[in-house]
Amino acid sequence: MSAKNTRQWLRFTIVLGGLTWLIAFAVYLVSPETLHEIELLFHLGVSLITPLAMRIVFQPNRDGKISRLNSIAIRFHPIVIIAVGLLLFLNTSVISVVLVSVWFLQTVFLAMCGLQRLLQRPAIAIEEICIDFGFLYTPISGIWFIAYSADYSLLTFDRLAMLLTAVHFVFISLGALVIIGLIGRQLYESRVWHIYKSLAIVSILSPLAIAIGITFTQFSGRLWLEAGAVVILASSYLLVALLYLLNQLPQDKFSKLLITLSTISLFGTMLLALGYSIGRLTNMWVISIPQMVQWHGWLNAVGFCLFGLLGWNVSIPNSKVALYGIPFSQMPWRWHIGTTFFERIGAIENNVLSSPTGIVDEMSLYKRDNFAPQNLDQNIIAFYEDTASHELLVYPEWKAPFKDLSKLYKLFSQRVEQMNFPLQPESEETLISSNIIPLKDELDGRDKVRGWVRVYPNTGQAVYVAAYSSHIYENCRYMNIAFPLPFGNLTSILRLELLQDDNQGVLLTSFSKRQQDQGVYFASSFLTIRLPIDETIKVYSTHSIYEDFPRDFAQGEIVAEHKMWLFGIHFLTLHYSISTKK
Repeated sequence: MSAKNTRQWLRFTIVLGGLTWLIAFAVYLVSPETLHEIELLFHLGVSLITPLAMRIVFQPNRDGKISRLNSIAIRFHPIVIIAVGLLLFLNTSVISVVLVSVWFLQTVFLAMCGLQRLLQRPAIAIEEICIDFGFLYTPISGIWFIAYSADYSLLTFDRLAMLLTAVHFVFISLGALVIIGLIGRQLYESRVWHIYKSLAIVSILSPLAIAIGITFTQFSGRLWLEAGAVVILASSYLLVALLYLLNQLPQDKFSKLLITLSTISLFGTMLLALGYSIGRLTNMWVISIPQMVQWHGWLNAVGFCLFGLLGWNVSIPNSKVALYGIPFSQMPWRWHIGTTFFERIGAIENNVLSSPTGIVDEMSLYKRDNFAPQNLDQNIIAFYEDTASHELLVYPEWKAPFKDLSKLYKLFSQRVEQMNFPLQPESEETLISSNIIPLKDELDGRDKVRGWVRVYPNTGQAVYVAAYSSHIYENCRYMNIAFPLPFGNLTSILRLELLQDDNQGVLLTSFSKRQQDQGVYFASSFLTIRLPIDETIKVYSTHSIYEDFPRDFAQGEIVAEHKMWLFGIHFLTLHYSISTKK
């Protein structure tokens, strides 16, 4: 779905939502008994708050397109608006159950969109995680609205409480958390950023704290649980709003006006929430549910969420992380990889004038302002440009407690013949030979793809089977390496740097930074996940062997140190000695 079509469709959806809600509001004014006031609030959340949040968040990828999952949610929402609008005027029936399922299905789509955003992001960005969780929380609204519509008592809550919960998780998710995430985009790199990060974490957790507090209060009667959760939520939201008011506002005057009104409204709505909970706890005063709906509910829905999202729609702040759209290999997967994998899937390109000999054609292609490949040792350049003419010796160092677990891992890697790391040095798995194979770009989906198959010649088993390519983002070329696996592939995106301790050596790293692509991902046709795995590869000329290079290990023309981490824990180092074949 193109960006232009997305904008047009969402504009249509917002207009449709506004008109249907105005019709419902008019019916309520003429005949209040036809529609409950809280149902009217819920309809506002579905018809306007949701598409406004979608328009802000579902922005085009770097290729100018909207993801397939986002497109489904966008296309489906007009049906959701009509279904919920009809549902509110129907009595409990088979038709109403069908209509309410439409909203629940949409909440599942929205949660999947949030999960997709969260899982494939190269780097941690707390403001974007706020937005992710805003979408991830929406199925809670769907579940409680189904219970309300079916008149089914969920967790012993009465029907009014179920409807209030459904409303709460529309506005707190797609309203408050999205707005807090957008505030974070504006405050990034400001002097209060460290304060915002802490408050954002609390803001993400506090809706669940509220739900848990109310549930335990329902069963135990301990009102302090509910009151404490409300204090945490209200305090974090108010402090985020205060940070924003004291530091940054969008430049557009109309946007500034709407967001300022939204922020001021938040102070009123949170003070009412605190007053309601503290009053219940202390019995010093009583604020009834109808009063809370009339003041807190409408002020939160219209003043804070609607004005806020309208303001941010006028002036959408750019995300401070890399745009989605990394090109991943689309090669088919097999249960067994092995040395003949590319041949078995028909990936070998036979119609080439000259076959590649290295995993890169020219190291100079990676040149950028802060990386000069011409400064590298010539033996390193020769290895990358003519990989096939080199052989490797490997010396593994497994770290405790992974040393014992590696034996279990080996059972899998030997069977699949992929990422088949050696368990110990000085074995049949010390010597590694290389073969570079031209691959079909049209099958892989990336440009100038070639395979690097590494084999233990003493056993005939594959060590690595990988499809190498590269891509450019923000004037930086990344090495893009796909390792075929069952159900997809493990892709390592590496950024090249000069070694700080040897400017003739090169560092390849997957450690992520904002607005950069590097990372280790599992990619399939259905889902892409940034895995909690990282790696660095340091390649040195022999005259400057690194300090931890194993003693009595053969020294080739160049040496390499390949370190790997899982959840930040260093689990394996592979030391390589690399020489030209004799």
